[in-house]
Order: sequence, then structure tokens, then C-alpha cells
Amino acid sequence: MVRDTLLRKLRDRRERWHRVLGELGLSIAEDGDLGRVVGGGWTLADHLVHIAAWERRYARVVSRAPRLAYPSGWQAFNDAVYAEWKDASPSRVRSEYEGAHDELLAAIGALPPEGDPERPTLLGGRDMGELVFHYRAHASMLLEDAGLPKPPPWRGRVVD
Repeated sequence: MVRDTLLRKLRDRRERWHRVLGELGLSIAEDGDLGRVVGGGWTLADHLVHIAAWERRYARVVSRAPRLAYPSGWQAFNDAVYAEWKDASPSRVRSEYEGAHDELLAAIGALPPEGDPERPTLLGGRDMGELVFHYRAHASMLLEDAGLPKPPPWRGRVVD
């Protein structure tokens, strides 16, 4: 049940990320909040499209769909995403954030319960581990910017 465990972890981490946003008084639904600089010199919108780009990237790997048209090195990838999305409208940012997550869940959900038999380490590999960790990393940036302690490691609890 590797697939189902990963899907539960992703739901859990995303729920925790949204909880941190709420604790900081931020709402994805509020245009003004998306434009606020909230951590690492980035706006909330920048954080959302960054997370979305990485989720789309992993979704494409899982589904074997064509890769995104961004450079492959992580910093070059991040820089290209930032440049492309820096002036995006709030509605476009929200749509991308939700759409990328939906694509990721659909790609993982389409796999057999034990994962891809041709790629046995796909769902337990480094890329997927980084994907699950990504929410905590960004939550830590926002909390640090607000002068609050970063969250403890997000292990254990998983939403069913």
C-alpha cells in the first residue's frame, strides 16, 4: 500500500501547511494575502506557485507525461518558476496551486497500490520524500519570517 500511504502523507502535510497559514492569519482566498511578503523575500503567491511547480514536476515523473519546460537543476528550476509566475494574478496562482496538486494526486492515484512495478523505488525515493517535506520547509520559512519557531518534524500523524 505504498501509494495509499504516500497519498495520506501528502494530505496530512498539506493540511498542516494550511494550518500554519491560518495561524499566521493568511488566507489563500484573499488576494491581498497572496501579495504579502511572508518568508525568504517571497510573497505567499510565490510560495504557492513554487510548491505547485514541484508537485507538477513530480506528477509528470510518476505519470510519465512530458516534463515541464523548466531547466532540470533545482536552483535553475526554482528561478525559472519564480520568473514565470512573479506577476501572475491571484486567481491564476490559486488555480495553479490547486490544479498542480490535483494532477499529482491523480498521477499517484492511478498507480497500483504497491506503486509502479517497473519503477519499484518511485514512490519511496528521494524525490517523493522531498515532495512530502516541501510543505514543512515552506512553513518553516513563513514562521521564521514571523519570528515564530519552526514546526517540529512532521512525522507520525497522517490524516486518513
